[in-house]
Formats: sequence, C-alpha cells, structure tokens
Amino acid sequence: MKIHNHIIPKAIRRHSIRLWLATAITMTATLAALTGCSADNEPENPTGGDGTSVTFGATIAAREGHDNGNAPTSRAIPDGTFEEGDWILVHIDGERKFFVYRTAGGGFVHDPTISALNIDPTPPVWQGGETAKDVLAYGPARAILYDVDEGYVFQCSVNEDQRKDKDYERRDYVYAAQSLDRGNPALTFRHGMTRVVVRLRPGGSLSSEEVAGASVLLGDKNIFLVADIDPQTGTLTAHVPTGGNQLQPQTVTPHRCAATPTGYAVAYEALLPPQDVSGKLFISAQLSDGTELGYAAESGSMLEGGHEYIYNVTVEENRLVVTVTDSDVPWQDGILTTKIDGKEFRLIRTAEDLARFASDVNGDGVTSGSAKTDLNALQVADIDLQELAGSKDAALRALAADWVPIGNDSYTGIYCGNGYTISGLHITTNHSYNGFFGSVNSPALLTGIHLRDVQITGTIGRYTGGLAGLVRSAAVTLCSAEGAIEVTNSNDAALVGGLVGYVNSCSINRCHTTVNIKVDVTLTNLVHVGGIAGWCICSYGNNILFACRADGDVSLTGTGTGTSFSVPLCAGGIAGYNGSNDNSPYKIDIYACQATGDVTATYTGTKAVNVYAGGLVGYNERMGDLEYSYARGTATATTGGNIPGFAGAIVGYNSGTSTVRKCFGAGAGGKGTSGLEAKNHNIAYNTTPLKGEIKETVADSWWGYNFSTTIYDASATPAYGISIVERVFDHSIWNTGEDLWPAPNMEWNGENK
Repeated sequence: MKIHNHIIPKAIRRHSIRLWLATAITMTATLAALTGCSADNEPENPTGGDGTSVTFGATIAAREGHDNGNAPTSRAIPDGTFEEGDWILVHIDGERKFFVYRTAGGGFVHDPTISALNIDPTPPVWQGGETAKDVLAYGPARAILYDVDEGYVFQCSVNEDQRKDKDYERRDYVYAAQSLDRGNPALTFRHGMTRVVVRLRPGGSLSSEEVAGASVLLGDKNIFLVADIDPQTGTLTAHVPTGGNQLQPQTVTPHRCAATPTGYAVAYEALLPPQDVSGKLFISAQLSDGTELGYAAESGSMLEGGHEYIYNVTVEENRLVVTVTDSDVPWQDGILTTKIDGKEFRLIRTAEDLARFASDVNGDGVTSGSAKTDLNALQVADIDLQELAGSKDAALRALAADWVPIGNDSYTGIYCGNGYTISGLHITTNHSYNGFFGSVNSPALLTGIHLRDVQITGTIGRYTGGLAGLVRSAAVTLCSAEGAIEVTNSNDAALVGGLVGYVNSCSINRCHTTVNIKVDVTLTNLVHVGGIAGWCICSYGNNILFACRADGDVSLTGTGTGTSFSVPLCAGGIAGYNGSNDNSPYKIDIYACQATGDVTATYTGTKAVNVYAGGLVGYNERMGDLEYSYARGTATATTGGNIPGFAGAIVGYNSGTSTVRKCFGAGAGGKGTSGLEAKNHNIAYNTTPLKGEIKETVADSWWGYNFSTTIYDASATPAYGISIVERVFDHSIWNTGEDLWPAPNMEWNGENK
C-alpha cells in the first residue's frame, strides 16, 4: 500500500521556528465553542453511504503493564482506547486532515475547526463504488511538530523533562497505516516511541530510603528527542541534527512511575524516540550525599520503536549493577511468540502472561483437548505473582493467594526462565501435584527458572515440590528455589522436595534450593522428604541428580500407627530416598551434590517404625549410587517405639546393594547409627575440616561421567539453552576456588561427549 501525501518534508528542519501544537489546538477549540461550530460527527446521510463523511473506530495495541502490573499514565494506553477530545492527523485522499475522538460515537470523526497550514478542512466522504481508502493516521496531534512556514511536518518529539504527567503522557506517539474498510471502518494503532523503565533497589549497605531519594537521569547530552515519521508507514527513526538551530541531543529527566514493584525502592519511566544508545552513558543516579553513579549501555543496545525496555538497577555505594529485559519484547497486549531453533515459544513478560500460560496448559478441566500440555515458554522479565492481587479479575486475584500448578495433569513442553525470577509463589490448597508446575513428563525441559518467596502451606496430597510436584522422564537444569514448605498429611503417601517431590528417570542437574521444609504426618503410607527431591527412583531409565546444592533445613515428624512400609519415614539434605524399589535394571545416581542444612526425622508414636535421616540421603537403596558429595548439617533420627532411629552425617542407612563413595560428612555425630564406616580417601567424617580436606575427598580425580543437560552461555539469546545435549563432566565441577567449603560450579557446561 502506498500513501500519497500532500506534503513532503524538507530533509533539514529549523527547530527554532517550530511551535508545539498545544497552543493551536487550545485556540481553535475555544473559537469553535464560541461560534457554535462542531465537528462533523453527525453526517446527514446514513453512516457508510455514498457521500457520507468518513468515520472510523480505533483501538491501540497497548502492552501489558510491566511496572508492577500497571500501564503507564499515558492517556491512550490504560485500556487500549482513545479518550474524548484526542486529536490525530490523518492522510486520506491525498490530503492531511484533523480527526477528533468522540466517545459517544465510539470513534474518530473529521474536525473542520482546526485551521493551519497544510491542513485540509474539507471532510473526506465515501464515493460511489469505493470499498476502502488507504489511510495513514498518527498522533496525538500535540506531539507532532509544527513549522510556522510549512505547517505540520513529518516529525514528532518527546520532552527533555518528563517529570510532570502531561509532559510524559502527551508524547506517546501512535500510528496506523492500513486500508480503511468501508463496511467495517476501524484502525489499529501501534506505539511508535520506545518506553524505558528504570527500577532501583538498594544494594550493599544502602537503604531503600536512600535509593528512593536518588536523582535519576537518562543520558548525558546524548539522547535524541526528535523523531522523523516515515510518510508511508508512520514508523519512527531518531532525527540526527546536522547543525544550525536544530535541537541537539539532551539529558532526559524521567517520569516517576505511579507504582513501584515489590522489591524495589522506586521506579521511573520515559518515552524516547527509537535510537542506538550503545556505549553511551545512559543511566545516572545521584545519591543524597552527592555521590554520582553511572551506567553505560552495552554494545548492541538499540532501542526499538514500539518496544519496552526494563532496566533493573541495584544501587551500591560505588556502582550501579544493571540487568536489562530482552530487547525483543514488543510494547503491546496479547500473546506474543517467537521462534528459536524452529520451535515456537510464548513470551512471558508479566504475571498476567504467566497466569494465561498456566490456564492454557491446564485447559478447562472439562473439555477434551482443551489442555495444551506441550506449549513452550520463554520468560523475558522478572515476575512477581503477588502483583495479581491487585487485578480487577477475581480469578487472577485468587492465583496470588493460591497458585494453580502449571500442568496439574501433565506438562510436556519447554519452559525457559532464562535466569529471570518468579516471586510470590503461594500454594495453600491441595492439588494432585503441588508446585509451580504440577506433573512434568517426557519430553519436558525446565531450565533457568528461579523461584523466590515460595510458600507452600496446609494439607497436601502425595507430590509436593517448590518447582514441581512430580518430574518423570524429563530434564531440569539450572533452576533454583527459595522459601518455605510447611505442610501436613494424614491419609496418603507424602513425597516432598525443596525442588521436586517425586523424581523418576530424570536428569536434574546444576540446581540450587534454599527452602526450609517442615512436614508433619499421620502415618498411613511412606513419607520421604529431601532438600532437592523427596523420592528418587528409576522405573524407565537412569536417574541422575548432579551438581545440586540444598541450603535449607529439613524436618519430618510422623505419628500414628497405620503403616506397613519398611522405610516409612526418610529425610535427607538432598534426597529422602534414593534407589530402585523394584528389579529395575537402571541406575540412580547422586553425584557432586552439597547439602548444608540440618536434617531431622522424628516418630512420636509407639509402633516399631523405622526412621532414617541423612545429611545427604535418608535411605540409599539398591542401584542407588551416592558419590563425590558432602553435607555440612547434622542429621538426627528419633523414634518413640522400641527400635532405634538411623542417622548419619552422610546417609541415614545404606543397603548392601547400593554404593556410597567419595563422600564427606561434616555434621555432628559422624557416621552415627547409619553403619557407614569411614574409609581412607573414600568416606570421611570431620566436624571441623581443614582447608582442602573436603575437596580432597569429593574432587578426587574422576573422569568421564556423561548425562543429559543444557548449555549455559551468557552471551547467547537465550542464555539458558533450550536443547538437551549429552555432556561429559568430571571432578572439575568442584574447582570453584573455595577451599574450605567447596561448591559445585553450576555454570560449567562440561565437555563434548
């Protein structure tokens, strides 16, 4: 489609003689009121008939709010519509005309009251035989530049100082270039400016109050404020001044956001023309004591029109630490997707996006085929689920208080969190599978998901974990969880893990939990609890937990007499139970793992019930290999019956057909009642190890262990790979530079197989 414009702008404009349209609009509107003139929104002939004036409906493809779930205060954005009295310029029938929005008619009508150079006051009409008109529409009119010699030019601008609402919101340029259909006249507008959001949070010794009081600026006399409008498409490009009286690059004072996201002290927003800010001083903050801190944009920092960029800034005493959301996130509503390696991924930008994704995966629970269990997702921003508490939608508010797990029946897709956090996961209702995800099954992949403020409470069913209740024949890589699980169970088995409750034939590697777990049960079945996983078995293939770290305490208390299981109560810093409870030919391994919390398993009843607590594993059974790992916490097992509890700094109990080697226990009690004896350079206990002593055991040369994982590459997009590959790992996983309490290097990708 070509738009034949009446005015072609000069290549170089004289900024000194331009006037903002606000004065002109105010004067002409006042004259119209005084003389009784009105816009032609009441055509004499029926709408759409020959000879009738052209009118049209309009919507704005507005983005979901990213600043704590709220759209910015710009008038055109909150509900995706225009408001009464909004003016735009429209190129139609080879002329430039003024249109005004009238809520009574639900759209734009021609306004003949505006008098200016190169503005045609004649209302456009539908001609006989016409079915459509090519249209370029853009506004708000007050953002378009006006030249006293030429009239309106193909340029718009933003304000240097955007602190006041009007100076921010009135520069939200939108445009539409499309064919206007006579039978259904409506235009869909897009945002043309870039929206930049800067969120500040305290770091180091600074307080939230100190950070909230900081002065924030964008750029340093290096930000272009004027944009050229493409006369065919309406899109924007930054206008680069060439000298004379043209407006030179400026420093922008941003607008303070109406709401601040949880975890931040203050947030600012600004509208900018699209431009490349690579290498430029882009964000500066001045603290109340006069300290000035700055951030230079990285190479490739192209701010695209219609896109939103969120800069999460940690303010420390002597620097700004900045992370930026993915630059491919368009500033608009609706479901957005992208393709990576030929696979379609839904972009998850907000808590609302995440809730919609979960709903689509779960389906309606009634209609066959309504559950889209294989959807893929790529997260592109930090998300706080508690933002849903302020939603107008009751269903979304309910999710803030009680999350419904994704894949409560099954999830088989790829979810790449890409290193962003998901905060405020709260679950209080018993689901079939409890966690951020419910049941995760082959060929699913969960990677780069970082959960914060996990709170799972109340009475639960069989499977519960911070990340997922159950994972079967799938992969979980480079994920983490922080929070607490405090639950009860009285009529079923309970498999509870800081990361995953039930793990079967999976590869779970390079994951980290800081989850305090407290489980109280009335025994009717077996109950297994672990800092990473509750129950690890291998029914369908080999199972591996590799390079995982658990930092929380694990507490398990059982009462009652209703169980016939030989290993009913098992608690471990990494896993409650690890092994094959059938004749499976597969292996089930825990390699290069670290647990730091205390582990307690208690039976308060009077029946002869076995209780197992281990710094790493509560009960390690046949086919279960536990190697190259260590625990710092103390494990205790207490029974009220007439048999002793089994506890040890490494395992609570190790059956004769399983393997424990190259492990270190630093918890009080050493081998305890586990029966696992110390062996030189193989099994070691010491509550006060010397530097290098633990590494001497767990990092003793071992080679060539390969398993399925994903690649982490900070320079890639996404940084967390979405393809499962086979890699070979060795003792180098422990070479992190820490000699006393070594930690696995989770960013190391191993070697090619």
